[in-house]
Amino acid sequence: MKFLPYAVLVLLTACTTPYRPPQLTDANTTFPGLIALAAQADGNAADVLLVHGICTHDASWVDEVVPQLTGALRDATTQSSRAASSAAVQIVPSTVNTPAGQLRFDALIWSPLTNDLKRQLCYDQSGKSSLCTGAPPYPYTRARLNARFKDGLIDDCLPDALIYQGVARDTIQRRMREAVLQVMSGAQAQTPLVVIAHSMGSKILFDTLLRMTEEPAGSQAAVMAQQAVDRMRFLVMAANQIPLLSLADQPLPATMAVSPPDSLQLLLRKRPALAADRHLTLVAFTDPNDLLSYTLPPEKYAQDGVTVYNILVSNAPTYLGLLERPDTAHLEYLGNPDVGRLIACGLPGSKLCK
Repeated sequence: MKFLPYAVLVLLTACTTPYRPPQLTDANTTFPGLIALAAQADGNAADVLLVHGICTHDASWVDEVVPQLTGALRDATTQSSRAASSAAVQIVPSTVNTPAGQLRFDALIWSPLTNDLKRQLCYDQSGKSSLCTGAPPYPYTRARLNARFKDGLIDDCLPDALIYQGVARDTIQRRMREAVLQVMSGAQAQTPLVVIAHSMGSKILFDTLLRMTEEPAGSQAAVMAQQAVDRMRFLVMAANQIPLLSLADQPLPATMAVSPPDSLQLLLRKRPALAADRHLTLVAFTDPNDLLSYTLPPEKYAQDGVTVYNILVSNAPTYLGLLERPDTAHLEYLGNPDVGRLIACGLPGSKLCK
């Protein structure tokens, strides 16, 4: 019994969340949240574009994420709509009514594009995912944690990045282009646009928008993409992977002291000089224990009319200062209540938040 207090002390100190509350890397960080942009829409609905990252997703992801992103807003109600049918990228719309105005969400579910290729790895999963239902059981024994990470991060999530960086990239961008055109075709030119992208979803979107802006001048794709870039007021990047994924866009030998501009840098350079009320704030959320995430160097992306902030968060407990679960660290940004509140309420927080 005399060791019980020590055991309790060990248990109490075993789990920590070092970045809860979130840590601002810039003490002067300030940005509008969704609620402020709803108020700036002048009676229209502010547009919010959601793009998921690696790992298999379906329309149910939207039912989880939208309430998490708006749960901190006082008196907010959500109206879900049927997903727009698409053979490639699924568009899942929903509308959130707030005291300040409406938020019109459109989530782009690109996961179906890679599902068939990922099924080639189903034989290797110890615990079959929904994508692998009916696959023969894996005949060998794995350590429990190894099995979890092999089934999820390696067999389901990492393949998305490998597929996109390979010969399928062109097809994925073309399918994303179709979805972007469908979503943007009814947009008001003066309505604020918010983009919330997780993980590799941000690179797919930025690559696609950049490619669209380079289509013939005056074409629908070029006009819609440039309009989206101009309308953007709040860009949220959760689990930024651009520094890692952009390595695949560079040749050997790497003789340049500075890396060539990536698609996000090139897109931001296409923003013309805009009025102060059309300023863009880019916020990158990073859990330092997320093995697949990187902070965003402000000096590479900040420019006139664009401000960049990094915010450090903890998506899951750290055990004994040794380990945070890699899957949870990477996948739970938009489910993290600290992240959801900052996105919804801004900083300093809106009075219309709970």
